[in-house]
Amino acid sequence: MMAKPIGFDQKVLLHHLDFTANEARRLQRKEMYEVLDNFLRADISGPKSRKNTVTILMKIWYLVEEDHRLIRDRALEMMPFIKPVERLLLHWCMTMLAYPFFKDLVKELGLQFRMQDVIPSKTLGSKMKNLYGERRKVEVATSAVLTSIKSWGITELQKNRAYSMAKKMEIHSQELLQLMAEVLLTINDSHILPIELMNNNVLFFPFHYDISVSDLMKNKFELIKSIDMTMVELKS
Repeated sequence: MMAKPIGFDQKVLLHHLDFTANEARRLQRKEMYEVLDNFLRADISGPKSRKNTVTILMKIWYLVEEDHRLIRDRALEMMPFIKPVERLLLHWCMTMLAYPFFKDLVKELGLQFRMQDVIPSKTLGSKMKNLYGERRKVEVATSAVLTSIKSWGITELQKNRAYSMAKKMEIHSQELLQLMAEVLLTINDSHILPIELMNNNVLFFPFHYDISVSDLMKNKFELIKSIDMTMVELKS
């Protein structure tokens, strides 16, 4: 059986993501590589680490899969006009779409935080090895994701290499709530979810938000109502 791809193997800082999204709106691919390499020199001295970080940033915001390009384009349109917390949400969405490893680790964090306030990194490491195999790459990537999201203000490091959750961030913009719904449906294999499972979803554990039926009364979503629930589906 082929090993599942990992890819996210460097700590990525928020200002790296902000810069990449900003430049992605105006630069060609070849220019992007050069500009990012130059920009990262201030934080990353090693050429190999820098190259790997450029690859991650490009995959998140530039070389996105065809199925995710419309989401990316809308996110880039919003970027200049929104608050830092909302920009972080867009980075969160695009990173989950780009890297299933990131999404799986975030999901595990969200599940664990429902049961306890402090999560040992060892617990997360074991879970990721169960999913991705006993490989050194899995350890490196787990550490890269955990240190990245700590630097984004999502989690806080406690003693004995354990993590607690920082204060949840409020999201109210209808446009962002619609984008969150679309990301959840895109990530979900069946592309359909009850609206209750969109709210308080473990993948969005750092955010406090409420997606309502009225937020989704737009042409992208199909609402299927039954007696006890409303299912949301992406229109094909």
